[in-house]
Amino acid sequence: MRLTFRYPVYPTRTQEITLLSWLDHLCELQNSARHDRKVAWETEGERVSCNEQQKKLTVAREKYADFRAVPQDMQVCALERMDKAFDAFYRRCKKGATKKGYPRHRKRIRSMTWKLRMYKVKNKSTGEYERVRENPIRETSWKHDRLKVPKLGEVKIYMHRRLQGDPKEISLVKKASGWYAHISCEIPDTPKVEPTDAIAVDVGTTHYLTTSEGEKEDNPRWYRQAERLTRKHSKDLSRKKLGSNRRKKQQHKLALHHERTTNRRKDFIGKLVYKLYHHQANNVLIAEDLSVSNMVQNQYLSKSISDASWGTFFKWAGDIAERDGFHFHEVDPKNTSQTCSSCGQKSPKKLSLAIRTFDCSFCGTSLDRDHNAARNILYKAAAAFRGERWVTTLNEARNKNEARDLGFKHAEQLFLFDDHRSQVFRLG
Repeated sequence: MRLTFRYPVYPTRTQEITLLSWLDHLCELQNSARHDRKVAWETEGERVSCNEQQKKLTVAREKYADFRAVPQDMQVCALERMDKAFDAFYRRCKKGATKKGYPRHRKRIRSMTWKLRMYKVKNKSTGEYERVRENPIRETSWKHDRLKVPKLGEVKIYMHRRLQGDPKEISLVKKASGWYAHISCEIPDTPKVEPTDAIAVDVGTTHYLTTSEGEKEDNPRWYRQAERLTRKHSKDLSRKKLGSNRRKKQQHKLALHHERTTNRRKDFIGKLVYKLYHHQANNVLIAEDLSVSNMVQNQYLSKSISDASWGTFFKWAGDIAERDGFHFHEVDPKNTSQTCSSCGQKSPKKLSLAIRTFDCSFCGTSLDRDHNAARNILYKAAAAFRGERWVTTLNEARNKNEARDLGFKHAEQLFLFDDHRSQVFRLG
């Protein structure tokens, strides 16, 4: 599996000017590659491959000095990024999706990526040559180590935690708060633990989530907290003259404010997922398989749903489960809020979102609406785990390397419970 480590880097003023010029060049290169593919399809009806564009890049590097000034590895990664965008576009066209998502013209890009190369090194003890990947970090005795950047030299980097695994590629990202290095490492898969202690969660807007044990987590509403200051910064920006230095400073101030809001939200979600797995000693987390992109279209709840960022919560829950060997499952959300968790009878009248208490007319059970839904989510997973009723699509985020060995193209989620149908969760 891949694990990415993010570290702050501190380029000098001269290095930063060079990096910004490289970003402009890579943006033009991506737009040129997009235009080349578009013209070839409109005129000749042919698709241009990434290999053909890399050959054109080789010719351009021999002919133009500005192409030779930029590292070739970064240019190749930019072409591969555009190739991935077109592959996704063709895949959506083949599936007949409503929104095809043709790759758009980029005004700017904020990151540059290069892959670490392999070298042959002679082993002094055996006398044989071994393939070794270059080490991108040079450790020093000072606070900052050094990151080796092609054609730029060494840049200061703050290694606040040690790297794990084998580094594969590096991305330099420009944000409002500064420059960051994202180092992607290949680490061995963590074996899955036996599913014994399970907990289910039901996400919401009033409370961020409610567990199957009745515990609630308050919704911080980070965007709404920062909304007043966002409005002030936006008003100040509208009063600045176009192209002036004061306008650029105000744009940076507004971007920094948005980045801080995003960081607060991500910090809350990361700590919450870690708490559900490690602090509460659960090795199975179950949630609903929600279509967040469709739910955001609700004009009354779109801001609250976007602020809660449920998609990030589900993704991080699956990623942390894969990293630490736990289990993350998603079940069909149909009727989880309309069914009694005690007797299993569906409410004869559909309950609106304004009704926050579930009162069963069959067995008399009275529960909080979200608590009742979380219990139903847990029972759905347990029933599918035993192969019983509640026919549902149950998915799990598994080790991606294991899925590739089985021949799955999209290994984000696989069907669950192939080998464990005889076991039973401990219901919360």
